Amino acid sequence: MDSFKIGLPATLSGRHAIQGRESLQGIKLFIEELCARGGIETRGGKSLVPELVFYDDESIPEKTRENTLRLIAKDRVDILLGPYSSSLTLACVETAEKAQKVVWNYGGSLDDIPSRARGKTVSAITGASSYFEAVVDMIHGCYAEAVEISVLRLEGSKFSQTVCEGALLRAEKLGISAVVYDFSSGTEDFSAVLTHPESREASCVLCCGGMEDDINLAKWIRRNSDFDFGVVATLAAAVNEFEKRLGRETDGFVSTSQWEPTLSFSPDFGPSPEEFSDRFARAYGHTPDYTAAQSYNMGLIIEEFIKRTGGTDEQALLREALRSRFTTFYGDFRVDPKTLRQTGHRMLVTQWQDGEKKIVFPKEYSNSRLII
Repeated sequence: MDSFKIGLPATLSGRHAIQGRESLQGIKLFIEELCARGGIETRGGKSLVPELVFYDDESIPEKTRENTLRLIAKDRVDILLGPYSSSLTLACVETAEKAQKVVWNYGGSLDDIPSRARGKTVSAITGASSYFEAVVDMIHGCYAEAVEISVLRLEGSKFSQTVCEGALLRAEKLGISAVVYDFSSGTEDFSAVLTHPESREASCVLCCGGMEDDINLAKWIRRNSDFDFGVVATLAAAVNEFEKRLGRETDGFVSTSQWEPTLSFSPDFGPSPEEFSDRFARAYGHTPDYTAAQSYNMGLIIEEFIKRTGGTDEQALLREALRSRFTTFYGDFRVDPKTLRQTGHRMLVTQWQDGEKKIVFPKEYSNSRLII
């Protein structure tokens, strides 16, 4: 029985700590289960048992660079996972690229991450420019062109800018009027934006801020209930922390999500969405967010490629990733061999209804209808 090392510049403190800690829980659960099964059986008859090595980057890119270099040079990890969040993943892939190390990216969604890694990355999540596309599609289905969308963009955030640009392009394609407004982090009063003459009659609002920004917007909208918004979507509403902070005031808010535990389909290998959710809840005492599913899913993918190639050789694993198509509990996996972007996975639209998060779009995955 041989062992191999999986390295992770984890995010356990700082602004991305909530998602980072749950990402760590997801990969830990995968490794614990794999070890309990005796590791990965390869075609050569070997059993490979994983060992996880991680260090907290405190949500600071420079710390991510230091930890990535330490994992590569000192710990000599065989498999390098990226951290949660796009800014930290960029720091990781740029450091790893100099060392010619492949990054298995589950938590950074900026579209240019693969190009910054110069071919040394495998991404399993939908790119940021597509985040709000499904929300815009859903709005179009409800209102056709008779609607205006106000898109709130966080100043100084490349991730927010990318998400918002994708939403604007989708709206333009569908003939929907959309206007973008910038706001600064920490804003609590959104009246300067949402009482603007062009946005005062808007039916829908899409906000791409951080956790605290999205919560501040939700609180402001609840205090100003005379505003008649048909759909209000924020990225933070996709995670359970949003409901924990707002309680019943969460109801009605929409989000876009990479994965939900209530998905129903049969994967090609690994657990079903329900089985993963049950396992995670037994291990940690709460229902998993998509952040935990992302890291666990990447573990599944790596396991499958090691089985197929017979070892942990990075180039062999990378070649296998570029030619593979399959479905896990997380959804479809397919990497464009030219851009290295994930093209198989689809985003979901969720809405909080009576204290529960429901999938409301696309129709084939939905378990509830959108409440306007």
